[in-house]
Amino acid sequence: MLRGPSYAKPFVGVRSVAQPETRLERAAAFAPLLRPWQCFGGATALAILGLPVPWRLDGHGDLEVLAPKGRSKPERPGVRVRRLAEPHLDMWEVEGMRVASAPLAWALMGARCTPHELVVLGDAVVSGAENYPDRRLPGPLASIAELHEVVARWGRRAGAEALRQALPRIRRRVESPRETDMRLLIVDAGMPEPEVQAKVYDPTTGRLLGRADLMHRHAGVVEEYEGKGHRDEGQWDRDIQKYRDFERIGLHVVRATNRDFVPTPDRWLAELAAVLRRRTP
Repeated sequence: MLRGPSYAKPFVGVRSVAQPETRLERAAAFAPLLRPWQCFGGATALAILGLPVPWRLDGHGDLEVLAPKGRSKPERPGVRVRRLAEPHLDMWEVEGMRVASAPLAWALMGARCTPHELVVLGDAVVSGAENYPDRRLPGPLASIAELHEVVARWGRRAGAEALRQALPRIRRRVESPRETDMRLLIVDAGMPEPEVQAKVYDPTTGRLLGRADLMHRHAGVVEEYEGKGHRDEGQWDRDIQKYRDFERIGLHVVRATNRDFVPTPDRWLAELAAVLRRRTP
């Protein structure tokens, strides 16, 4: 039966009911073949942890496996192996799959990601938001201090400089990759850095009106990204009420969708800059 056509054969020695398509499905199919000293790394680890994979790396690609120096490694088509000194090989288990810990998974991407992409990934790692898109473990997955530690140990390995550039820009409490993109684009365009997930209170009653994705409090300007999660009817109603409350107390709300950033965010950034100039005391 196992030799017949009833089962897919994604790897030698593995059978599955259906042919795995996504990176995560292929990792789950390959996981039984990993030896105890091997684990998934690279973009494969990001997929298992549910961390944002940069879009240019988000194709199928080979599975990526880590193995300590001096020990055996898997030799299979469609599997790429990276050697790492055993003291640096920090492994977690997620749904039966051995995977690089979140701090190690972040550091391993240093050689392949821009500092901007590493900040997006780092924000996702340290965020405690329960609603962070696609993350498969409750957060935070690490503290900023733990990311400092892994960078300190990284020495002169590939990607060390990009990691060092990214580290000071990582912020807690971020709730989506696009929020990070917005913040970095705003700062890189020469505007002051906004607060992340800023709480807004009614100055008269002290009642919490809501949280702003980003906020330039000195200018009374709020920046909100309208992602897919905001299209739910209940969420949409809550957002509209929140914006009304913000405007009632004198805040100016600047909203954005993905269309404002593709193919370029220049127009949205110019409009935001004009609002900030007009409203800054």
